[in-house]
Amino acid sequence: MDIKKIAHKYRDHGFSPIPLVRNSKRPLLKGWQQHAETPIEDFSVFDKTNGVGLVMGFDGIQCLDIDAKYFERDEYNEFKLLIEDNAPDLMGKMIIQQTQSGGFHWIFKCSEIAGNEKLSKNSKGEVIFETRGKGGQIVVWPTKGYKILGKITDVVEISPDERNVIWMCAKMMDATIPQSEPIKNQPTESVLDGDSDDSTPWGEFRATNTALDVLLHYGWTIVSENARMTAVLRPGETTSECSGYVFKDSGSFFPFTTSTQFEAEKAHDAFQCFVVLGHNGDFKSAIKDLRDQGFGESNESRKVSDDALFDYENATPEQLDEMAALLQSLEVDSTIEVSEPEKAITLHFGGDEYVFGTMGNFSLIQGKAKSRKSYFLSALMAAAISTNTISNHVRGHVHDKVNIYIDTEMGDWHSASAKKRILTMAGLDPRVNIPNFKHYRFRGLLTNKERLKLTQYIMKSFDNIGYVVIDGIVDLASKGVNDEEEATEMASKLLQWTSEKDCHISVVLHENKNDRNAKGHLGALLTQKAETAVSLAKSENTPSASDIVAEYTRNIEFPSMEMVITSYDSIELTEKEALQKIEERVWTSNDMKRLLPLINGKSKTAAIKFIEDTENVPKRTATKLLNEMEANKMFGYRKEGPKLMIDKNFSIL
Repeated sequence: MDIKKIAHKYRDHGFSPIPLVRNSKRPLLKGWQQHAETPIEDFSVFDKTNGVGLVMGFDGIQCLDIDAKYFERDEYNEFKLLIEDNAPDLMGKMIIQQTQSGGFHWIFKCSEIAGNEKLSKNSKGEVIFETRGKGGQIVVWPTKGYKILGKITDVVEISPDERNVIWMCAKMMDATIPQSEPIKNQPTESVLDGDSDDSTPWGEFRATNTALDVLLHYGWTIVSENARMTAVLRPGETTSECSGYVFKDSGSFFPFTTSTQFEAEKAHDAFQCFVVLGHNGDFKSAIKDLRDQGFGESNESRKVSDDALFDYENATPEQLDEMAALLQSLEVDSTIEVSEPEKAITLHFGGDEYVFGTMGNFSLIQGKAKSRKSYFLSALMAAAISTNTISNHVRGHVHDKVNIYIDTEMGDWHSASAKKRILTMAGLDPRVNIPNFKHYRFRGLLTNKERLKLTQYIMKSFDNIGYVVIDGIVDLASKGVNDEEEATEMASKLLQWTSEKDCHISVVLHENKNDRNAKGHLGALLTQKAETAVSLAKSENTPSASDIVAEYTRNIEFPSMEMVITSYDSIELTEKEALQKIEERVWTSNDMKRLLPLINGKSKTAAIKFIEDTENVPKRTATKLLNEMEANKMFGYRKEGPKLMIDKNFSIL
């Protein structure tokens, strides 16, 4: 192989090549750094080597050095996905080389020349991403073990902003950034007023907001995110690609620069961010503001008092007549013909029509994070706003009505992309707003109370509503998923809105980490009240696919589906497995008595799984049986720590 000829080729394409010590990565020439300014003219020096290096910094040439031998998971693909999310065309501008150790060099040109900087490490502190710039060099093909993935071409110049995207995405792969829970630097005792943390304004604020909610409210922006964290940039920042990270598990903010109002390299929770950004570090001022907003009301004030119940013995004749009239108005009259509710969304498989949702009801879409719930919702909404059948299986019946998508999670760019995706799926021009489709982004609102108020306004102010998506419903709940009273109120609001407007609402809620149940008391109650509950999960066999299963429906059960993402604005739906047309099993009292001692002491989830396995029935059948046994007062529940366990000796909860 003619090393000299290849070195010439590098020079012709805008690089400054240098010879290496034979069978080594070290430069052969003393003072090789000078060639960052003036390239070699006498190429005879390459007669003495079998390796070539490139001097970084020459004409703005730089490199991202990726050391794969220290990877602890698939960091490279994670990194590429981040790049694609933030700058889809950027990877195509790179000259990419595979290194001797299985890593990669991303080579490019930029007017802003960096030095040599370690960007991210694995959990052991070993460097996995670093820069090669001024004062550095890299080894390249045809050196043994190195391979250009493509052809040697003219190095492409990228903008400083694009370079910053690369740096920022690389930094987000760092496993050494502290992810501890937020520092609990509480207000002073003089401010606490004797309240426990659960009932304080800051305690309630922390329970209903993340640091990211607060940062976005005060003008910070999202620059990228991965499964672990979201990178954010402070308002007015122009010199760096990122100001800090918000961790998704803890919800805390970790600034890594001193150019913000925050103490660098320490975690801050939602309340602390509110104090800093909203009140310049003044705790008293922040707490007063929260109290004025209604945070920190006593628990007693939230409960329905006994006085609110009807006092039959002491009621006046007028009050008794009023209650009697109300009761009479609610009596079901079988002599009056009641129309079947109109269809909102239907599914079509094998020539059969299955009702997904009807007017006057709501449905629940559940799944774990990144199970692609938004893609399925996009298909449902696309069907609602058009007369087309989406992906050959989803059909809407409300295109002549106003259809509304409320998103509480996504930022500006992702929300805009989601709307364009829906319009494209519907066969409409994504550049044109249409009157029967309203898409709103609620993420910038500071509190869940604000989101709920605005949702109430939408449901009251719009006429002729057809289909509504609330993605996700937990961001309308001030007390989270486990407050029973608020869960009841939320379910009641959904029933009220759908009844008053004769519309269908789909709400989105995440599932528990350890099972397929929707989160908390809110999830359990919404599942009970919903017309249809659908669960999404990533397919184990196909990376780009998700399985869609009807966990519950009041209508004829529709088949399980597989949803494959074919492009950013396109999906394919297929019937995963035809429903087995078998007679519903009849459970006898002896069957129930036989199973009762076997499920005694198990949680509800464990009992259902046990019945599934031992009786060879689907989950929905096992659930029905357990509910029937409970209704027959064959068992109740006892508490063991945080869990409710089946107890055959109890007759009530």
